[in-house]
Amino acid sequence: MNHLDQNGQQGRNFVLELATPQVLTAQDKHRVAIVDDAIRTYCDSSVKTVAATIFPQAMYRRYGRPAFYDAFKDRMVRAKKKNTWGTYALRIMERRALDPREVINPLEQIVTKLIRASTEGHAYHNNYELGVAEPSEDLDPDTPFGCELPTFDVARDGGRVSNMPCLSHLSFKMTGREQVELTAIYRSHHYLSKALGNLIGLSQLLQFVAHESNLAAGTLTCVSTHAQLEPRSWGDAAHFHATLESLVSVPAD
Repeated sequence: MNHLDQNGQQGRNFVLELATPQVLTAQDKHRVAIVDDAIRTYCDSSVKTVAATIFPQAMYRRYGRPAFYDAFKDRMVRAKKKNTWGTYALRIMERRALDPREVINPLEQIVTKLIRASTEGHAYHNNYELGVAEPSEDLDPDTPFGCELPTFDVARDGGRVSNMPCLSHLSFKMTGREQVELTAIYRSHHYLSKALGNLIGLSQLLQFVAHESNLAAGTLTCVSTHAQLEPRSWGDAAHFHATLESLVSVPAD
């Protein structure tokens, strides 16, 4: 955030890498609380709410796999606002198949494929893609924002072994037979109001996939093809810089 603040508050192709995304230290929790207080005050949101748009951790803990899939989708029928595209979590759990009368669950496909790869003779390392962008919705010619061109089609490719969404693509990689890693690609990334919640949600998604596939959770990499600060998300400029300084000064564990 300091780098963005000192360079016009935006940048291209920012890469964050978390070596141990499943670990949350006392220092981390303190910083999460600071950011949460800022976006609750100025954005009418929360870190937890942002994280849940990627993975509904509370419902997974309550129902387990696979029951939480239907529980979440049932809730979204009531909670999804009209004329919106829903949440990333809904997109990665429910997509139309080649036969439009059928629905597939891309996230469950990923878990199933990883289980097969880790237990069968040949471990495929790079065949676990989750396309989040939906061309039929996001390439609407009446909106200037839909410029993603996903090449992975969950309906065609998912089962093979061999307002405008900002998260475009999720790529899982199996390392050896023991670990799975996740790379997330963002077309646009709001670092003040969204980034921390996004990272937590992605970490929870990676932990879910790893746990259900009997693998360890490895590195989480987040690529922001366009990263930007929005100081109003933390109040005015003075509040933004004061909050940023408080994050820097959090004592080590």
